[in-house]
Amino acid sequence: MPTLKEHLDAIEAQFDLDGHKLEAILSRFRNRMEHGLEKDGQNMAMIPSFVTGVPDGTEKGTYLALDLGGTNLRVCEVKLDGKGSFEMKQEKYKVSDEHKTGKARELFSFIARCVETFLKSESSSHNVADEELLLGFTFSFPVEQTAIDRGRLIKWTKGFDAPDAIGQEVVTLLQSCLDELNVKVRVNALVNDTVGALLAHGYQSRGPALLGAIFGTGTNGAYVEDRRKVAKLEVEDPIRPVPSSMIVNTEWGGFDDERAVLPVTMFDNLVDRTAIRPRHHAFEKMISGMYLGEVTRTVLIHLIDNLVLFQGFSSDKFNEMYGFDTAYMSAVMADNDGQSSATRKVLIETMGLDPANVGAEDVEAVKRVCHFVGRRAARLSAVAIAAVLQHTNKTQSTGSGGADDVVEVGVDGSVVEFLPQFTENMKEALRLMVGAEAEKKTRFGFAKDGSGVGAALCALQAKKQAQGTHHPHAKPHHA
Repeated sequence: MPTLKEHLDAIEAQFDLDGHKLEAILSRFRNRMEHGLEKDGQNMAMIPSFVTGVPDGTEKGTYLALDLGGTNLRVCEVKLDGKGSFEMKQEKYKVSDEHKTGKARELFSFIARCVETFLKSESSSHNVADEELLLGFTFSFPVEQTAIDRGRLIKWTKGFDAPDAIGQEVVTLLQSCLDELNVKVRVNALVNDTVGALLAHGYQSRGPALLGAIFGTGTNGAYVEDRRKVAKLEVEDPIRPVPSSMIVNTEWGGFDDERAVLPVTMFDNLVDRTAIRPRHHAFEKMISGMYLGEVTRTVLIHLIDNLVLFQGFSSDKFNEMYGFDTAYMSAVMADNDGQSSATRKVLIETMGLDPANVGAEDVEAVKRVCHFVGRRAARLSAVAIAAVLQHTNKTQSTGSGGADDVVEVGVDGSVVEFLPQFTENMKEALRLMVGAEAEKKTRFGFAKDGSGVGAALCALQAKKQAQGTHHPHAKPHHA
């Protein structure tokens, strides 16, 4: 009968991604990017955002942001100082179940009233008699976006279900409700949070950012693309100048749902098979905070069932789907105490195991599993970044040694922020794929609050485009 170490060696080998495996996944990722730029309806959707520029930190002004995507509605006022910094004031307003499931007009009237209330409150420095404020609207539901300020609702998620809103143009709905209240606000941008993260990082790093990436509950990225490569985007007016670049929302969580190259283990298959949407977003299920703890739990249960971990004993919490939270992984991976007291605390106090069944070897085994599941997540995340670097020809040095040789990547999300060694493991894998020089010039920075600051910056960018740069309308694309 195999020992605990032999079991762990065999399982870790399945989670290991060497240079050859990474190269195969990277090649497929780039192929799917190009495919998504050419055709609609792909698993990696590669959605044009109609945002044609990135801030550089010199922008000034006061803009509003609205973030709707869950229990609370958030209204923010962002004051940009032109030096890469900003002041933000915000208020949250609870969205009732009645508003979530009632008539669309009532929901959007409620949102408009919250904007009005915010502008009249002490949180806002704006005088209601002042000139019109511009607002970026982070609307975290599936939409068909056709311009920087236009998008029709496809379906509700996250407990919302106002049936008569389906198919309606959400910016127009909100604007008409604001106009009814005589609120001097114009909604001029509909924002995806990854696009917001990219804009936020560009502003705060005071230089053009290439990529905004979310590694949190889910994962996604948006990057600056050569406009000519977005082959599926049909421009209505070929006479007027077309912008040279456009931010594209990759929707990379759906990469390789065909399972052509992803290293799917029996543990991944179990997590996928029992998830709400099986065979959907396989890449995301190997990377994101929603699933990493569950992948770890399935490995540990397998070891328990093979009678090599915790003497074959489990607990009610361990037997519960998603009972081992990704936050517990973080606690275990951060545990450098010689006595492994933090890990023991998670296993005994949080997960409810009998202390008599948790020996020193068991504790080390749990730490090892958390580390190799976390390392694989970071290495797969590096594939997405490497693909964008290669696709945009950013892996070669210009030789100047100056700012041109720095590639700014804005990252946000609980996994990249709290999972120990995530960034280090990501950089190590990046070096294997693009080389040490390209990895060294890729600078990661936290792009906090893409749905707030980023949405305000999108309103600013929309204003710039309206004043000068043509932004093409096109056939609908699902966001």
